[in-house]
Amino acid sequence: MQNLLKCFILAGALFLCTSVLFSQTPKARKYFESGLNKQQHYDYYGASEDFQEALQINPSYGDAWFHLAQVSYELDDYNLALNYLDSAEKYSRDNTEIMNLRGLVYISLNRLTDARSVFEAMLKKYPNNVQARFGLAELDLYAGSIDGAKNLYKDALKRQGDNRKALLSLAVIAAEEEHDDVAESYLRQALRYHSGDPQVHYLAGYLSARAGKLDEAERRARAAVQINGEYTRAYVLLASVLYGQARYDEVIDICDYLIAQNRTTAAAWYLKGLSQKNQGKSEDAISTWTSALVIDPQNEVMRSALELLVIKSTQVEDERRGQWAVYHIKKARDYAKLFMGEEARYEYQRALKIDPNNAKARDEFATLLSHEGLNELYLQQLKFISEHEKTSASDEKDEDERYRKLKMSDTIEAYDSLMKNSLNSKWEIDPFYLDKTRWHVGLYYVNSPVQLIHTELEQISADMIQDVFTGVAVTSVDVQHRPVNGYGEAYRLSRTGNMDYFIILTVDESEREVSMDAVLYSARTGVELTRFSTFRTGNDKYASVLRSFRRNLLHLLPVRGKIISRSVNEVLVDVGKVEGIVPNTVLDVVKAGSVRTKDNGLGVDFPKDSQLGKIIVSRTGEEISQGQLEQKGFYDRVNVGDEVLVFSQPDEQGNAVMDTEKASAEQLGRVRTPAIVDVIRSIE
Repeated sequence: MQNLLKCFILAGALFLCTSVLFSQTPKARKYFESGLNKQQHYDYYGASEDFQEALQINPSYGDAWFHLAQVSYELDDYNLALNYLDSAEKYSRDNTEIMNLRGLVYISLNRLTDARSVFEAMLKKYPNNVQARFGLAELDLYAGSIDGAKNLYKDALKRQGDNRKALLSLAVIAAEEEHDDVAESYLRQALRYHSGDPQVHYLAGYLSARAGKLDEAERRARAAVQINGEYTRAYVLLASVLYGQARYDEVIDICDYLIAQNRTTAAAWYLKGLSQKNQGKSEDAISTWTSALVIDPQNEVMRSALELLVIKSTQVEDERRGQWAVYHIKKARDYAKLFMGEEARYEYQRALKIDPNNAKARDEFATLLSHEGLNELYLQQLKFISEHEKTSASDEKDEDERYRKLKMSDTIEAYDSLMKNSLNSKWEIDPFYLDKTRWHVGLYYVNSPVQLIHTELEQISADMIQDVFTGVAVTSVDVQHRPVNGYGEAYRLSRTGNMDYFIILTVDESEREVSMDAVLYSARTGVELTRFSTFRTGNDKYASVLRSFRRNLLHLLPVRGKIISRSVNEVLVDVGKVEGIVPNTVLDVVKAGSVRTKDNGLGVDFPKDSQLGKIIVSRTGEEISQGQLEQKGFYDRVNVGDEVLVFSQPDEQGNAVMDTEKASAEQLGRVRTPAIVDVIRSIE
């Protein structure tokens, strides 16, 4: 009897719980369906809110947990997505969609071994599961195995002949391999099976734009937005295609529409500013990009475009320059606190490039140089500040300002006194006025396919590279401010321009990474010398890849100087500590005009009879060095203006080490992600 009573009580409790649950389900379902609708229209923030509302009402709502994990994945909240997937699995075990998404999240977290285990386990349990094949294909792309990925997509297509993701992925891979006919074939199949799908038209438009078929790309992009009037990516693609056709008014109209719909659409602000700049409306472009960077301050490419335009089109005295420089000053201070000298120098240099009259920033930059032991450069900066500062009546009344200027004056006087015994004073040389340019490098880029994130990325990057090399005395980078047709035009321009080398630059980016690939050629012979590639991910990735590019290129170029003064056998050369010269370095002396780049390979060559002697460096300054000349032969043929090259340098034990060809800096960090992965991952 007691057992029977327990059964009745249990049944009653179950009935009560079920009644409560069912009474809440319609409301939870309403929020869930609203979230689904927003998710389908790429409103991931709104969808996240609705799914969470549904879970507040019904915490056991497995589908809501799963879709909440999906939108978290789309918003790059990968660890959060894993937590939501754990909850989803409680209420829906052995769900292949959950397992597949878990594998994709592992890929995003760079847990590639875990991801492979998930997908292989899925295939073992469900041999015909195409989603697992897609996951393994993505892993093959990460590993650089395009053939492996193709086979998996084709394998999925055998099981589902109309599978949209398989068809579109194969089309993207074929386009990447420049097999345009094959890509077109897969696109035709996708359009035949899924003619009403906006994403199919969008991808078809993107691939047409890559192939240079802008009319076809425009038609496909318009079809995508006609099917789905809220498809932001398709609108951005359409604006990019119209930009490529120089239809700037139409681009601005589309961008204004997108901004009105969602002010955080960075691509719309960027394209609008580019269009205004190309219309000659520099002030409008500056205003557009300045507003956009308030919304998206971490958009480094847009900031670079703004700064290049500001430097080119505004007066140095423009008071707004101080506002635009603040971003870099703050970053420089943060880097300086962490003792990250290279990064801090770069940011101060960017700030001073934008606002050269910023005395406070220049003072901080000078202090940074002092901490790094570059006292001569420190003194130069202080003198520059002192000579260019304007004194106002308010400054004279300001006690702190008067104290600062007095302190600076005392510091300059003290350092001038210390420098009385320097090489500069001894030889009466001001290194500030030395022309130390030894290398002339031409930088070129070819027309690229439409960029999904930043149109004209190559041109902006080339201009930024030229900009960051303006602070490097030994190397001049000459940029062609338009794309070249290819190698032939770049070779002709560099040779007729008397360059030493030329580079053909390729830049690519995804939402997470940016990469620069450079092929370095001899401008004299046209021979390919080397290639170097740099990629970065995370915060400040664009600035980091620019710094790395500069470092890699400088690492390839041998130290090269010239004799600037002589007293009997004591000579002064214009290379010093900043070029890595230390006491006991041995320099070859070569007749002026005899040094040339090697026919094949990196480095330089000169005729044997042009070698005039050697210099043993005895004392080094920051920009100059002094040494003892050892002549070759009986006659003295060494003159001011003759060139010097490093023959050997002492190691830590003081032993001479021959100067060898330099290799490019090794890229550290995680494996580079092929750019097509982002495109394929966007296919739902």
